[in-house]
Amino acid sequence: MSELPPLARRRFLQQASTATAAWWISPRLFGSETPTTHVHPRIYLSASGHAGLRTPADLRAAIASDAWSRATWDRIVQLAQTEATQPPLLPHSPVPRRAAASIRDRNLDYHLCEATGTRLVRFALVHLITGDAACRAAALAQIEALYDPERWPDWIDQSHVRFGHPADLRTGMLAQDVAIAYDWLAPSLDATERAFIIEGLNRRGIQPFLTSVTQDAWWTHDLNNWLTVIYGGLGITGMVLAGEHPDADRLVSLALDAFERYLSIYGERGEFNESVAYANANRMPVALFLAQHYATAGGDNRLARPPFPELCRWVMHGTLTNRRLVPFGDCHPEAPVMAGYISAVAAAAQDGVLQHYYLTQQAETTNPLELVWYDPRVRPDSPAGREPLATAFTAHGGMIVSRTSWDPDRAACIVFAKSGREENHEHNDVGQLGFDALGERLIIDIGSPSSYPADFFEPHSRWQYYNASIRSHNVLMFGGREQRYPVRERGESIDVSDLAGKVTAWSHEPGHGTAWRIDLTPAYTGAIQVTRTVLHLWPGYVLVFDEAELDAAEEISLRWHTIDQAEPTAAGAFVVHGNHAACVGHIAALDDTDLTFRRREHAYAPPYHLERSGDPLEQRHESYIEATATGSRCRWLTLFASGTVTDFGANQHWQRTSNGWTFSGPEGLIEAKITTTEISLRAREAHRSISLA
Repeated sequence: MSELPPLARRRFLQQASTATAAWWISPRLFGSETPTTHVHPRIYLSASGHAGLRTPADLRAAIASDAWSRATWDRIVQLAQTEATQPPLLPHSPVPRRAAASIRDRNLDYHLCEATGTRLVRFALVHLITGDAACRAAALAQIEALYDPERWPDWIDQSHVRFGHPADLRTGMLAQDVAIAYDWLAPSLDATERAFIIEGLNRRGIQPFLTSVTQDAWWTHDLNNWLTVIYGGLGITGMVLAGEHPDADRLVSLALDAFERYLSIYGERGEFNESVAYANANRMPVALFLAQHYATAGGDNRLARPPFPELCRWVMHGTLTNRRLVPFGDCHPEAPVMAGYISAVAAAAQDGVLQHYYLTQQAETTNPLELVWYDPRVRPDSPAGREPLATAFTAHGGMIVSRTSWDPDRAACIVFAKSGREENHEHNDVGQLGFDALGERLIIDIGSPSSYPADFFEPHSRWQYYNASIRSHNVLMFGGREQRYPVRERGESIDVSDLAGKVTAWSHEPGHGTAWRIDLTPAYTGAIQVTRTVLHLWPGYVLVFDEAELDAAEEISLRWHTIDQAEPTAAGAFVVHGNHAACVGHIAALDDTDLTFRRREHAYAPPYHLERSGDPLEQRHESYIEATATGSRCRWLTLFASGTVTDFGANQHWQRTSNGWTFSGPEGLIEAKITTTEISLRAREAHRSISLA
């Protein structure tokens, strides 16, 4: 792929500005037509209402009649009116969740661009619906700042300049939001104001994008969020500017072609090629296809067809209690669900279960797009009784979930595991398992570092950061080696299915529990056979049986990451405490292996200890319990019993018997057995059991 020489982007912008400004800011922008010929709004709201498309009047009616829409609108208006009294956001502006290093370096990070674009669109919507003059003025002031090379020198993240292309994620984000704001402001703009906004979009978004496409940028090939954010942002820009910019049709065509390629990534049940914790990247396909539905005056609504309803159900199954997602891959485990796009799919498919999920997971927002995407006519239906409590997906990461209920706040226990490997933002975590109890994390996945290091996505160096490494996951490790992983260059597609495990046995007894077995052999080197068998006896009893046969004797390790600093005994017993929930664990070898137990903590070490800004990564010292031994085989059993802190404490232990283990809990005696023919967990007094042959 070709690259621009140093400072080429800045020179490109200056040349583009000089060459085109005089042409754009003139009546010729509209040809022989008047500005009123190009009717707006046309994206997400329709001036005509043709084919049942929602109009500004329809939105006003929903605000007046629907409680959720009214509450959301009131928050949007209040925030917009407050922001309208403030100066425009600039590269050094502090916004929520923004890193101090980005503010210091005036870098265009995600949080700044997201906040700026959402604020701009919020101004535009409030003005469109109410005629608020202050919001109109604030929107134009923010656009003027975005176009000013002295105040916003670039529309690109500094860490992406090294790729040599004039467009990146930030280009797509900002172009999209400026275009939507233009669409909603246009009825109140005169010809000069329209020309000013279109010229800036051309100079700062459209031409950098087209130049990057001509350069065959790597992100034109990778089927990940770079493609969707950049192509999607400029595709929506093209839909907004149809008839008003000579490249509008080309922008739309390029985007639709790219997104049709992108749709090939989804599994049969909607599985995404990244972890569910990164699923907010699906917002862009939703945004583009809904925009197309409006831009084609009510043409086919792609969101009503696969993979979109299935994708949203996959995300729903991957949602834990307290608005958190299953924390596989690159993620922040305590971050709230970002499910704003799901309301658009619920509306397109008239799906009450997805509507219920949206309302329970992301009910409060000040994002204007969520308000216009939401259809209050869709009646919410609880997933209880409509969706299974346990499911195993087979594509990509192969997410497995066993939950005791669909209670969004305090399900007794949710066990999450995986059999596969994602293609993007992945970790070496094939076979990973953890669980929550009563809405709290107990056996955990630690997620991402505080910020991405500069080489975090480069071949090999990624695994030097423990977050992505096998070292930070609750799986077997042999000889300290990583799991098998692909080595690919940016823009190169690789099939990773031969590095993934496979569910070979599955059993679910409604009201009793769930059991499964995974063949993990393909994920390892130096191994003849590796399997993991899991039983989840409801409510909160979990059995994990790990077996492996290796090519040669070497160190074997098993780690369990805990929310606290749980200390194991010499016999392998431990207790994990949350605020309200706890679990009692025990690790044992079912052969003559002499296991050693210890508690350890993670830490970053030079040279792999810096963010891409050069600042040190946050040292969190995540704690884990490790069992180790040396040999060529292992048959290791881990048992957990979880519940309230008062029910499960330091005086309780799993007891070994002549034919298994027992635990005395609030439901009476729990029995665990492993024989040559069957693995089982049974709550004797509760008449509940789960087994796997």
